[in-house]
Amino acid sequence: MASEDLRDAIAFTATYPPRQCGIGTFTADVVRAVGMNMDGRLRSLVVALNEPADEELEYPDEVEYVLNQHDNTAYVRAAEFLNYSNVRAVSVQHEFGIFGGRDGAYVLDLLRELRCPVVTTFHTILETPGESQREVMNELIVLSNLLVVMTEKAVQFLQEVYDAPAEKIRLIHHGVPEIPLVEPDAYKGQFEMEGREVILTFGLLSPGKGIEYALQALPPVVERYPNLCYIVLGATHPNILREHGESYRLTLQRLARDLGLQRNVLFTDRFVSREELCEYLKAADIYVTPYLSKEQITSGTLAYALGAGKPIVSTPYWYARDLLADGRGVLVDFKDPEGMSEAFLELLGNPGRLAEIRARAYEYSRRMTWREVGQDYLEAFREAISTARVRASMPDVSMRHTLPITGLPQAKLDHLERMSDDTGLLQHARYTVPDRTHGYCTDDNARGLVVAAKYYDQFREPRAARLLTTYLSFIAYAQRSDGMFHNFMSYDRGFEDEVGSDDCYGRALWGLGYTMYRGPSAHFDLAKEIFEKALINLKTLNLRGRSYATLGLYYYLQRFPEADDVIEKMEWLARTHMKQYREASRPDWPWFEEVVSYDNAVIPVALFVAYEVTGREEYLETARKALDFILEMCDRGNHISLVGNEGWHVRGEEEPAAFDQQPIDACGLVETCKVAFRLTGERRYLLCMRKAFDWFLGANDLGQPLYDFKSGGCGDGLGAGGVNANEGAESTLSFLLALLTLMEIFSEQDRIAKGTASRWGHALARRL
Repeated sequence: MASEDLRDAIAFTATYPPRQCGIGTFTADVVRAVGMNMDGRLRSLVVALNEPADEELEYPDEVEYVLNQHDNTAYVRAAEFLNYSNVRAVSVQHEFGIFGGRDGAYVLDLLRELRCPVVTTFHTILETPGESQREVMNELIVLSNLLVVMTEKAVQFLQEVYDAPAEKIRLIHHGVPEIPLVEPDAYKGQFEMEGREVILTFGLLSPGKGIEYALQALPPVVERYPNLCYIVLGATHPNILREHGESYRLTLQRLARDLGLQRNVLFTDRFVSREELCEYLKAADIYVTPYLSKEQITSGTLAYALGAGKPIVSTPYWYARDLLADGRGVLVDFKDPEGMSEAFLELLGNPGRLAEIRARAYEYSRRMTWREVGQDYLEAFREAISTARVRASMPDVSMRHTLPITGLPQAKLDHLERMSDDTGLLQHARYTVPDRTHGYCTDDNARGLVVAAKYYDQFREPRAARLLTTYLSFIAYAQRSDGMFHNFMSYDRGFEDEVGSDDCYGRALWGLGYTMYRGPSAHFDLAKEIFEKALINLKTLNLRGRSYATLGLYYYLQRFPEADDVIEKMEWLARTHMKQYREASRPDWPWFEEVVSYDNAVIPVALFVAYEVTGREEYLETARKALDFILEMCDRGNHISLVGNEGWHVRGEEEPAAFDQQPIDACGLVETCKVAFRLTGERRYLLCMRKAFDWFLGANDLGQPLYDFKSGGCGDGLGAGGVNANEGAESTLSFLLALLTLMEIFSEQDRIAKGTASRWGHALARRL
């Protein structure tokens, strides 16, 4: 969508029509309003945030870049595009939910890379943010040259809650269209509402809108005004529609029927244009916003109703308090249908009061017309450009700078999809072609659960959800009646073993636990059922089986933090780890066995997470010693050299085997270093994490990349003669898991900061 227009530009980053989103509509209006005031020397361009489900949207010409909001690396690429597009300033429309990452943290990667000034408009400002929300806001404030808010309350919050400097803050009202102040009766005919009192609500429908309380308020009003019609105008919010369908709308329709309001309530399930919306507003006698949360700091629907001179009845959320002060509307308590009934009756029965409120609302809104707002934004952009500091001089406000995401490949599911059929994930490949000779295994499908859930969590890709369904179905079929699992299945779908190994059992718990933790809600119940059926068989396991089982228990506890029986099982596994460590380790050999073999890093990570749950310092100390032992063994200065599969490293031998190095070991180091950094705060683990990942990209003993950028697969190992060109499931999953882990480095910290990590998590959050 690149433009050939070489004029300097103002860039807008937000959702954008035809995507159905209130902020998108607002951004389109701002672009149009700024354009009214431009003198021809500037142009507007848009970077549109897309959900994967919106790939087929056809954007207008001003959209020159489309960004997948859940792809972390896409934000850096978008910054590079803007840096080379004659952009003088960037307008960011900020709402936590429209950007990817925990609490929308991915937008920070965009801002850090920009070389032009940033003007950020805040659509949500929380009075009591969670820790990670505060971190995102604090960095946004530092990285932005100017901060735009729409109410005095928002100015107050920025200064008092977030310590934002007053000289950065600009109050620019939410814009409203030029709607004449008219008598509603003249416009009701087009909607077949002649002779009826009309109450209107519009906007994307979602449970937080409180429509049910407006419905409950109507029976006493309809008793006096039997022709009254309450119009609920707007489509269901796309995110709600994807997750819950039309359940909320159907609930409202049933409520209206139960209240006997079939003739008095009209649900119009459409995303209407601005022109059509204005016609509805002209025809309305009263506008109502019965929202449930006081924290709403802005509302485009409320602003539009005020701009039309509508008498408004609203709950007292922050924006409504500001906008409807001084007699410009009527406020009633949250969830108070009786109070709302009284307000409707008082207004409908008092034409003089209606006229007075209309006049005050309309007069106040004249400062909010889009032409005025467009001029205010253009002045803000010019001010930011004229006073811009050099971006490189901005302070380092985030630990994320330690681990730049530049240079990371894009996470691709292409080869994983190629290796998967309707049964499950095939084990092996001949080059890039699936090899059906060896069939399937629970080990790989369990790993697949983690990768698909992690990918879905970051990108919300329907493809990942479909893969997750396939892998979960395989695990369910592989589970025996006693809760244990078969491991190997031939291509003709016959199991080839009586019962799988300890590793297989542990990995199944790991995959199921992670699916409950991060997978789509539709997969939760089955994953939980399989997990709990398997858990009754937890027994003495080998070292790696025990390690994976510990991870499975850990992720289960993220959803059920008070499950004391699971905590006890985790303690037992950790104590067994410690017993084996004490028996095998020596001062010069801080390890759990006489040999360092395969999949080594999963062993200390089990103790890291056991420490997080129990707080036992001996677990942390042992995990650090063991991880540092492996890292030192593998370190070659500018790259790592993994312990080779051809002989491994036996205690007493001078050097570990040089080849055959396995992708699973590089992946394990990436994951374990992430957890080590999170629990210790030592940045050296971040550097080791990136170095371990770069092994896949050619920073290894042979200088040859194992990752195949064309296929999206990964070679099966690094041998003396070069890369094994077969791209099997384990190696491809290892690469994807390492990449996704690198991209979500701060997700775990954010989760703890949100207070969802149970009783042990808060102490950890303080340490971090």
